[in-house]
Amino acid sequence: MKLNSKYFDNIRSRQEKRNHSKTCDNLGCNEPGEYIAKNKNGKTNFYCIEHIRLHNKNYNFFSDMTEDEIIDFQISSITGHRPTWKMGSNHNASKKDFFEFYSDNQFDDPFGFFEEEKSKNNKPYGKGKTGTSLALKELGLKGKPSKKEIQDKFKEIVKSLHPDINGKNKKNEEKLKLVINAYNQLKTSGLC
Repeated sequence: MKLNSKYFDNIRSRQEKRNHSKTCDNLGCNEPGEYIAKNKNGKTNFYCIEHIRLHNKNYNFFSDMTEDEIIDFQISSITGHRPTWKMGSNHNASKKDFFEFYSDNQFDDPFGFFEEEKSKNNKPYGKGKTGTSLALKELGLKGKPSKKEIQDKFKEIVKSLHPDINGKNKKNEEKLKLVINAYNQLKTSGLC
């Protein structure tokens, strides 16, 4: 092995100090500019150790930003400036199981193996505005009630229809199931 090989010199852990042709960009300093500092404008400056420390100490990334921009930056830094979504915003991710996802006969079942499962998942209220309006009608509410109004009305109806209070009246039990389904529909639509 040659000790003067160009390959051997590249693997040494201690490298010799290089002579820098650049001098410190700070006015009046003749020290070698070994350290690079870039401005927001993209301009590159070379500084000596003393002046790079001063530059780093005085550098303010947020100097040109408004207070709202600083807050937005800090909030997005929590996730590493990557986009995020609220839980449940993916339409398909909110489906509870396979049968609920494909309940609209989107797959072919010629032998009727899944009829029982599909019939279990039929919801009494549709999707969207009509389902919400039907649910509000079931609770006896009109217009755009507040969350508190919906919750109060639901509690009132449940108390009046509950089997412990009314005895085992089948008619009231069916009505109670409809009211609970209506309330769940309003919860999934975000009204309460």
